[in-house]
Formats: sequence, C-alpha cells, structure tokens
Amino acid sequence: MTTAGLIAKKIGMTRMVDAEGQMTAVTLLQLETQKVTKILSEERDGYVGYQLGYFAKREKHLNKADTSRLRKASIQENFSRFKEFRVESTGDLSVGADVELGKFFEGVNAVDITGISKGCGFSGAHKRWNSAVGRMSHGSRFHRSPGSLGMRSTPGRVFKNRHQPGQEGNTQTTIQNLQVLDVDQTNNVVAVRGSVPGHRDGFLIVKPSIKVKTAKKDASKK
Repeated sequence: MTTAGLIAKKIGMTRMVDAEGQMTAVTLLQLETQKVTKILSEERDGYVGYQLGYFAKREKHLNKADTSRLRKASIQENFSRFKEFRVESTGDLSVGADVELGKFFEGVNAVDITGISKGCGFSGAHKRWNSAVGRMSHGSRFHRSPGSLGMRSTPGRVFKNRHQPGQEGNTQTTIQNLQVLDVDQTNNVVAVRGSVPGHRDGFLIVKPSIKVKTAKKDASKK
C-alpha cells in the first residue's frame, strides 16, 4: 500500500555513528497505531484522498458521530483524531487498512515533518525574532527595545507582521528535507537526521520530501 503520508510519534533524540566515525544527532519517530477511516472521491468530496484515524481514547470520550462512523466502517479502535491526505489515486487503499512502515519508506530518502512547535510563552522581540540588541553601555537608553514601529501621520499606523513581542512557538511548523538514516520495521521506529518540531510523545505528520532530489545531491557531496 502506497500512501502520501502517515502519523508518527516523537520518541526523543539520540545520536548515531556512521562508518567513518562521524557522530550525527537523530530524532526517533515511532509509527502510531492508525487505520484508513475514509476514502475520498472526486465525485463526492471534490478531490481524491484518504483519511487516517489515530490517537485512540475510551469510547465514552468520543462523540457519537465519530463512534458510529467508525463502527459502520468495521473499525473497533476508538480514534479521536483524523487527518486527510490528498493523492492522485487511492489505488488499493480500502477502509480499515493498516499503514505499514516498510512500504511507506520504500525508496524514500528524505521526509517533510509537520508538527506543533514547543510553546515558550510571552517573549520579547529580541528573544522571539533573534534580532540584535543595542549598546549595553551606560546612557545608551536603547538596550533590548524593538525600536521604532510606525511612521508619521501618514499612514499613521503600524504595518502588519512587524517583529514585536508576543507568544513564541506553539504554531504549526514544517521541517523539510530531513534525511532518513534508519528504518526499524520490527519496532516500527524511524531515525531521521536532525530535530523535528514539538515535544516528546507529540504527534507528527510525515510525508515524502518534495525536495528529494536536493537531498540526494547533498548525500552525494558528503
């Protein structure tokens, strides 16, 4: 079964040593229990794709709409979260099918991972946007201030997307072109190069990289 994406859980980070003795920081991802809960068609939904259900809870914590829909599809797991993936063709996909780690990563050298980044609370402009600070000497009166924000009476307002203080993190973030270093089909664990968004035990969306050609070039240079 070929899929356009799957759901994984972040286990944590460790390191791997290659044949040349070089140490690399890696993130371990474990395949989350998930099944195909819906097949989307062009005639009914306007696009072709499939829906995955994951994060099982006790049945009393689900609403009746999801419970009845899962039972009609002969799915006994109480999935509480669902994610759709658009594809050109569903092929041999069927409702209730399991996602297999080996088939998904067959021929995949790099992946794009999407998750919710760690929240850092309210942060100043310099910490939030990594901007430079002013002189720390006595009398400068400009140390960690974000500086001027607006203009004169025309237009008389602050433009959007200016780097100001606010909540840092806790947003959907995608890291592209992460190299897949190892796939353990026995334990359903994947090791990818570098870090991924989110905290430990957080859910992540894993897709084949759209920059896979760039990943191959980088691997050949190294």
